[in-house]
Amino acid sequence: MAEEGPLHVPFEAVRAYHGHAALAMLALTYQGLSGAIRCLEVAGRPVARADLDVLSGHPGPGVRDAFECVTRAVTRERYCVDTDLPWARHDPSRSRSYSFVLTAQMRHVRAILRPGVLPPRFFELLAGAPGKHAGEFSELKRSIACAALGQSPDALYDFRLGDDSILDFYNQPSIGQ
Repeated sequence: MAEEGPLHVPFEAVRAYHGHAALAMLALTYQGLSGAIRCLEVAGRPVARADLDVLSGHPGPGVRDAFECVTRAVTRERYCVDTDLPWARHDPSRSRSYSFVLTAQMRHVRAILRPGVLPPRFFELLAGAPGKHAGEFSELKRSIACAALGQSPDALYDFRLGDDSILDFYNQPSIGQ
C-alpha cells in the first residue's frame, strides 16, 4: 500500500528502474517480495510500504533495486545488508545469503531462496573472469528471470513467519537501524 492506497508495481516498472545488469536477482527478489508482502497482510489488508523494513543477505544491485522500487526502503533508510545471514548460502565462492527478512510493525517474514532455483552454472559464471563468458552469463540471467516470473513465489522461496530470533540477533526492536 502506498501513501493513498494499494499500489501494484509491475515487474516491467522494476526492470525499467534497474536495467539489465542483474536481471536474474532482480526477478527473483521481485517474486520473493510479492510472496513476503502477501504473508504480512492482516485480514487481507495490504501492508503500507512506509512500514516495511528490509534485511537482505545479498548485496547485489538487482536485489537492492527490487527492494527500492517496490518498498522505497533504501531511500527511507530502512534497508540493511548482512551477507552473514545463515540461510540459503548457495554460492560456494562468495559469502552471501540468498534470503531476506521483511518486517512490518514487528511482524516479520523470512524469505529463503530454495536450493536449485539458481543453477550451478550461474555460480560458475559469477565466479569466473568478467567478460570471458559475458554473453552466456547475460543469456542465463535472462533465462532465470523469465523462469522466475513464470513461477509462484512459493515455488521459489520458503516463507517463514514470525521467527523472533532474527530480531534477537540484532538486539534491536526494528531492523536496519
